[in-house]
Amino acid sequence: MIPKGVATFLPEGTSRRRQIEREILSIFSQWGYQEVITPIFEYLDVFSLGVGEELLNRAYKFVDRATGRMMVLRPDVTPQIARIAATLLNDQPLPIRLCYSANVFRHEEEHAGREREIHQIGGELIGPSDAEADAETISLAIEILQKLGLKSFKIALGQMAFTRGVLQPFESSPVLFKKILGAVAKKDVSHLEALLKEEKVGQKTRRQVLSLLDLFGGEEVFDAAKPLADHPVCKAGLRRLREVYEILTLAGHQESLLIDLGEVRGFDYYTGTIFEIFSEGVGSELGGGGRYDHLLEKFGAPASSTGFALHLERIQWALEQRPGLDDRYASADFLVLHTAGAASEARSLSHQLREGGYRVIRRNGFHGGIDAYLADARKQKIAKILLLTGRVGKAVRSIDVRTGRQADQNLSEFLEGLKSS
Repeated sequence: MIPKGVATFLPEGTSRRRQIEREILSIFSQWGYQEVITPIFEYLDVFSLGVGEELLNRAYKFVDRATGRMMVLRPDVTPQIARIAATLLNDQPLPIRLCYSANVFRHEEEHAGREREIHQIGGELIGPSDAEADAETISLAIEILQKLGLKSFKIALGQMAFTRGVLQPFESSPVLFKKILGAVAKKDVSHLEALLKEEKVGQKTRRQVLSLLDLFGGEEVFDAAKPLADHPVCKAGLRRLREVYEILTLAGHQESLLIDLGEVRGFDYYTGTIFEIFSEGVGSELGGGGRYDHLLEKFGAPASSTGFALHLERIQWALEQRPGLDDRYASADFLVLHTAGAASEARSLSHQLREGGYRVIRRNGFHGGIDAYLADARKQKIAKILLLTGRVGKAVRSIDVRTGRQADQNLSEFLEGLKSS
């Protein structure tokens, strides 16, 4: 009843999702990143300054009834951040650290099985151009995943300048270049060999391009890549990536790192160090990012930049696959159940509990027989029932919905107990 590629989250899933979102944004804040909110749609001609043709082709477009101008549902947030930094924040001293939590929309064929609506949480570091800035965003991504409780993940590091240098001989032929990029992206050795043979590419260049597919692994990849780094751009890119790798290793992240110098996704967008995040048991990347030093200049204010985005739904799915997942979700902390004669006490108690930060549902009309109420509370995943019947002494009966255990106290004792716990 809804289009493929979009999702509905029921209360329990929504609660977990919001908790993950809050935790991630809290970590961004601890690192000095300030949250911004960007428009869900923009003018196409403005937004298109910051995205490549491939992504723009997958964007949802429509006509603004007021102006007749073409609009676009945002397929990416980073260009919006770049526009904000280059215009609305252009009087702020660099560096600028911004973060966001937003849905993006991208058309995918129905048979592809990929999301069309994606919730991204990301951060952008604008200003610094050094290896420390690259390492900061990667370290931040690692800390977020670790604090969320993900253990089995890997960060695949690439270097777009190095890869660009290897593939530079083909950029003068856009059609062939696109085919080669596609083959390298899919790690399709046979197709890549056939393309190079068909175009009568020289033996040295052919060997270098094919070698890209083998440059995947640990620290040993740096030595394996040296023979390909005869172009100055390749040398500089490889030197930068090693510097970033060493910073991350000194920070204790070596076990989480891989090197992939054959990564070409985002070729038109990224300019330097890039990375993608993968987790055991998840078929698609959890997120990624990298350096994009030419984006802000398209909005009139040149500045080096790097950043990343996390895919919230995939992270949530990965977290929910962990063994021993805590399933003690509660839709409310207390159901205050009372007779008509105890309505005043129940209203007062509900107010005090809410003031204390608890989630409270009040329900009038208890007429005896707790079992039916207990069964409903279990289905609704309420943690405890508080029963008030208007008895002398303002007594309250506390019932643990999970275990059925009951305890009677007067109201003042109950409230004091909550405060002390």
